[in-house]
Amino acid sequence: MHELDRLLQELVSQAQLYPKNTAPRKRKIIPQLWGIMFPGSSLRGNKKPTDDEAKRRLAGIKKRCRDRYLSSLEGDFENDWRDALQNTQKEIFNNINIFNKGVDSKLYQAWLKFSETSPSQRTPEVYSEFDKQVDRFRRSFIQRRKNKKTQTYPPEKNQLLVQACESLCQNIENSEVDLQQAWNTFCDEVQQLYRPLKFWNWFARYLQFRFIDIIRPRLNVVSGDAPAAQPDGDSASETRFARIQRKANSRLSPEVIKIICQDPDGIFTGKHIRNFINVNFRAIALLKFKQASIKEIQEHFGNRVNAQTTISPFYTRTCSYFQPIIEEYLEAQLALPKSAIEQIVTDSEGKYNRRRMPDRPNITFQGIIRARLEGVQSWTILSRQLQVNVTELIYFYLDGISYFQLMPKRQKRTRKNKNNTAE
Repeated sequence: MHELDRLLQELVSQAQLYPKNTAPRKRKIIPQLWGIMFPGSSLRGNKKPTDDEAKRRLAGIKKRCRDRYLSSLEGDFENDWRDALQNTQKEIFNNINIFNKGVDSKLYQAWLKFSETSPSQRTPEVYSEFDKQVDRFRRSFIQRRKNKKTQTYPPEKNQLLVQACESLCQNIENSEVDLQQAWNTFCDEVQQLYRPLKFWNWFARYLQFRFIDIIRPRLNVVSGDAPAAQPDGDSASETRFARIQRKANSRLSPEVIKIICQDPDGIFTGKHIRNFINVNFRAIALLKFKQASIKEIQEHFGNRVNAQTTISPFYTRTCSYFQPIIEEYLEAQLALPKSAIEQIVTDSEGKYNRRRMPDRPNITFQGIIRARLEGVQSWTILSRQLQVNVTELIYFYLDGISYFQLMPKRQKRTRKNKNNTAE
């Protein structure tokens, strides 16, 4: 075992001896842990023999993420990486008690919620909900460990896992049983069926997943796919990671490429960087489809606009802006969530009906939604009925979605670049 792994294992074992969120863990052990894993982050720290190895490993994770996603994320990568590190540190701190225990974070959080519930409040529903989480964990545990060739899990191990899960659920209903001891026994039994990871590998998996969580909105916005579901334990995290890797490798789907290239209503060409009509969303997207580099994109537009600080952020924001209409082109129906459509139609506060198109007070946001729901098949037909330019009508629709925040929006970022050109 490398000295770095030995030190990390020792510190984590010490941390697990203390109850969650206690001062010794927060003020002493965890800072020591981060000091070993992130050398150079503290001005007071002296160089340690493990520093070079820790830097090498961290740089390796960063390089893999950069090599796979930089062409899609461009100038946002460093911000994403810092956010992923911060989120991972918080998650590791919250879940350090389950390192090498075999259980996943979702079951652990369910256990904490159950164990912190007073005995008088442990209703049949509370027990039932926890039982469901245990069963979910059992299925997830087996799914992650199926043989890749046979797609089976050893029956004898399956039986041991079932027994451990059933025993835990039965024991916690006994008022004389020590809950913490019951949990520890369950974890010990699961550990016998679990091949433990080194702490660094455990951390690396969390870091990869958190990085994916941060960049997912920008990988999905023009993919034509629905947002990824909430993670359901480690199994779903691994599935989501693999899915987004494929998405990044394949770039944009052929269907979306065709829609943007054809630009049936002229909306993609109409959105451009201020004072630079030719630097529009469609033109940038065509270059992206060809996997042009930042340098090539900047040269294509005559080096008049900085590709990294202006074109790339503009493209990302506009992808998010056009997301509803792209999904509508793909599905031939309104892409708004059902809950949002219900709010618009009922409009108890009248806010959707008060939002009117500039210079056309007879056209309201609620009105065009109602018209589409009542069977107007396309924006072209609706624009003819309303006697308004189709491009302006769609922009009014998309502006309303943005104004009322009816679709999920990507995380906003603050760039520390004095040369940032205004859009």
